[in-house]
Amino acid sequence: MRVPYADISPRKIPDNLTDEQALFLTDIFPTGWSAIDWAQLKGGEVVAIFGSGPVGLMAQKAAWINGASRVIAIDPVNYRLERAKAVNKVDTINPNKVDVVEAIREMTGGRGADVCVDAVGFEPERSVLDKVKSTINFQKGSMKVIEQCFKAVRRGGTVSIVGVYGSPYDGFPVHRMFDKGITIKQGQAPVLNYIDHLIELVKEEKVVLDDIISHNLPLSDVAHAYKIFDEKEDDCVKVILKP
Repeated sequence: MRVPYADISPRKIPDNLTDEQALFLTDIFPTGWSAIDWAQLKGGEVVAIFGSGPVGLMAQKAAWINGASRVIAIDPVNYRLERAKAVNKVDTINPNKVDVVEAIREMTGGRGADVCVDAVGFEPERSVLDKVKSTINFQKGSMKVIEQCFKAVRRGGTVSIVGVYGSPYDGFPVHRMFDKGITIKQGQAPVLNYIDHLIELVKEEKVVLDDIISHNLPLSDVAHAYKIFDEKEDDCVKVILKP
């Protein structure tokens, strides 16, 4: 096997870590960590994280480690919210049941969250009207979650975007970003910037990563694994596949 940049990117995993403990250091934990690190928490902040999939769950863990006073998880899928509550001790909001922005304002005394994280990207759950609008504008997906983040964050707050966006959008709410003085940080996670520190956090048992695993399946079941994750069946949050 040829490994590009083998003198830079690979890391030796400590002997006391299982494969499951180390697995998420390669992608989702550094991604969730990036979202929080970019916000430069000083301690005591309220952090609202849109999306409680694997990356959102990791961002929740990162928020607590970096000093958040309150972490709020937003997701339209109840079993994901239950997982977030169970493993990360967060407050939860289901956007299908309440107005997310109003709920966050109520939870913060009308102020808004100090930090909002978009861990969803351009493929959120959305209405038929939103889909029609995207089709008319020749747009892929939706920036619905970015708009909610801009509304829910406090004036002078930070929005971190780690959900994937790959195309331009009409009607980008620059007016709200300007009026509220919002700082935006976004992009792909610079894993090498964080990996050594994150390995130490897991090694020293300062964070648990493998508690988000909902399914352990053989590699031969890969098609089934993708199906239950994509179609949100069997309370699937995170699958690991073993040869």
